[in-house]
Amino acid sequence: MPVPEQITRHDPAPVLDWLAGRVADHTERPVREIDPHLPLAELGIESVSAVGLCGEIEDRWDLELDPTVVFDYPTIAELAAFIAAETALRQRKAS
Repeated sequence: MPVPEQITRHDPAPVLDWLAGRVADHTERPVREIDPHLPLAELGIESVSAVGLCGEIEDRWDLELDPTVVFDYPTIAELAAFIAAETALRQRKAS
């Protein structure tokens, strides 16, 4: 399955933008109100939403993740960096 955006240099920006949009949808707020450096819990993401978000991440970025990843990387910025790194690693292995 192709990755939506080519992330070859560990660039979390595309992932961060996508995650901010998903969190905005889950919390029913405009994306401009989503601070990527605040913990997801402070942004209003509860356990059920966190598990749903994890599934969306798996589908979007073709990753297999443990649902606890959203607790291991509690902010959008941290989670985006992790996803970008994992995606870049998978791309390098595939090359």
